[in-house]
Amino acid sequence: MKKTTTENNEAHTIKVTSKIPIRINIFLRDAGIGSRRKIDEYIQNKFVTINNKVAVLGSKVKTGDIVSVSSPDKELIYALYNKPRGEVTGENKILKDALPVGRLDKESEGLLLYTNDFRVVDALLNPKYGREKEYEVTIREKATPRVVTLLKKGIYTQEGTFAPVKSVSIYKEGYSLRIILTEGKKHEIRRMLNALNLTVMRLIRVRILSFTVRGLGNGEMHKLNEKQIETLLKECGIKN
Repeated sequence: MKKTTTENNEAHTIKVTSKIPIRINIFLRDAGIGSRRKIDEYIQNKFVTINNKVAVLGSKVKTGDIVSVSSPDKELIYALYNKPRGEVTGENKILKDALPVGRLDKESEGLLLYTNDFRVVDALLNPKYGREKEYEVTIREKATPRVVTLLKKGIYTQEGTFAPVKSVSIYKEGYSLRIILTEGKKHEIRRMLNALNLTVMRLIRVRILSFTVRGLGNGEMHKLNEKQIETLLKECGIKN
């Protein structure tokens, strides 16, 4: 693949899977590359290509397109954040140019990873890698063993198909579930449980890979230290 790079920079590639055409700056923003303004700067400086052709402002990408991105050297940021319930997932003023890897809806809470290293974004969000995120869910109705069986088989609804969960267990007399996902579609847990006639009362992401929310106060952020960054990259299969 053609690389539009500056000295000491490597181009990285992302394959587009969006079902509808999407503006390149929005696509790359959602992939964790940076803000739309920063991505527009990359495009203007010819650091972005689509299918080996230099992108221009306003370009759109579609399923199957290959986007290549290179950028000036930058400090890579990695931080954990305990999102409170009621807060909208988005940019954080403390972390310049870093974006959350995946999102929690407004009513959900718990662990988010913020980074501007898109290698980590791809490693965590691409379902083919099967990397774990763990959730604790409180439900209104009592879950039965059949719920475990169905979640492990996968859920098929009019809204879409949801892959089998990696693990699910019932506790607190059937009113709480511990679920491990490796897919991570939008509102996945809520949609799966709704299909099983279970109402989510509280949903907390408690773990991403080996990193847990334990010890992180509500609304608190923690920048990873060097050892933690090494662990994150190793668990993402990234050679630093």
